[in-house]
Amino acid sequence: MKLSKLITPCPFAARHYKRTFVGSADDQVSHPSRSVIELAIQLIKETQDVDISDICKRLHPKRAKVVQTWPGEHYRLLAGAVAVLKPMMIVEVGTETGLSALCLMKNLPPGGKVITFDLIPWNEIDNGILKDEDFASGSLKQEIGDLSKPAVFKKYADTIAQADVLFLDGPKDGKFEPRIAELLNTLPFKTPPWVLYDDIKDLHMLRFWRELKKPKLDFTSFGSWTGTGLVSWVDEFNNANSVKNANNAIDSDEE
Repeated sequence: MKLSKLITPCPFAARHYKRTFVGSADDQVSHPSRSVIELAIQLIKETQDVDISDICKRLHPKRAKVVQTWPGEHYRLLAGAVAVLKPMMIVEVGTETGLSALCLMKNLPPGGKVITFDLIPWNEIDNGILKDEDFASGSLKQEIGDLSKPAVFKKYADTIAQADVLFLDGPKDGKFEPRIAELLNTLPFKTPPWVLYDDIKDLHMLRFWRELKKPKLDFTSFGSWTGTGLVSWVDEFNNANSVKNANNAIDSDEE
């Protein structure tokens, strides 16, 4: 990475930057449906007026300034999405500091829940901003486990199948996200969920995002500068063969 930065330095000044690729749109395997575009328009309108300043009080002022940037960061968008969709169940993959979880809780309807998954408990994360009281009402719950492992996914399958919204902010290692997508296709969702992906412009996410056969929209210009993807998950691309193959994968890897 250091060598590549020397060979091809960033052509502009920026606090932080990443390398990525762009590709033609006409030959992608799928495109946004009308419902995806209509939801995107609603999200843009709602997010303009979203206020997460109360959450940002937990952050250092410099960090708070970054987090409140929109477009450019996805935190206000997450709160806006909840305000529009009014989900009763949100599943987040990647708790980390807890900032996204708090934004997802911001406009949660009465009785709504956010279930957030990670490999490390929230109170063991450096610079974490979650507090015990955030969990007191039962609206927020953390589960520890690697959902890309079929046995772990099966354990939580009933919970995930109730999700109206999923926010996937995993490791972006080229393996985790495709595996989760395969497993999600096995679920009989209670209602067709909306899925938000983070960092779709990351080099390790480019192929996965381009080849994801779902009605989807690259929502980066109104989300995170590292890439935000909006997906309608249950669609015509979910066929019996993909479900059968994923079920076989679960059975073979359960030991």
